[in-house]
Amino acid sequence: MAEYLLKDLIAKSGDVEMENWEILSAGISAVKDAEANDNAQNVMEELNIDLADHSSHNIEELELSQEDLIITMTRKHSRALVLRHPDLADKIFTLKELTELDTDSRDIQDPFGLSEEVYRQTRDEIRDNLRVLLEKLKNFELIEED
Repeated sequence: MAEYLLKDLIAKSGDVEMENWEILSAGISAVKDAEANDNAQNVMEELNIDLADHSSHNIEELELSQEDLIITMTRKHSRALVLRHPDLADKIFTLKELTELDTDSRDIQDPFGLSEEVYRQTRDEIRDNLRVLLEKLKNFELIEED
């Protein structure tokens, strides 16, 4: 959901050029080429975001050293990636570490196997954090250009 939410936020922002961004979601234990499940599709459809073309990727498929920023939903996933790729530790963060929205919990839990309502809550939590992150990244991008 995060990939499509961020792409949607960028498209709607009007002041960020999508061609300057490469956004791809991948999971640590994701099955390659799986479709989004029904609950994810349904709650994203509520925002007019279509997941019909979604195909999952496993993190091992990617050349992580080429990435500028690697964002995870949980600290457990961040730690796992740092253990596998210690040279990339300065690029790996949880979404909430970057946004600093929720100081009580740095994790956004995976709703897999839970109700559509939990997917909706997770979608909204991700979207709220991505809005803040996008603003921070836009400000950083403006500073970098000066």
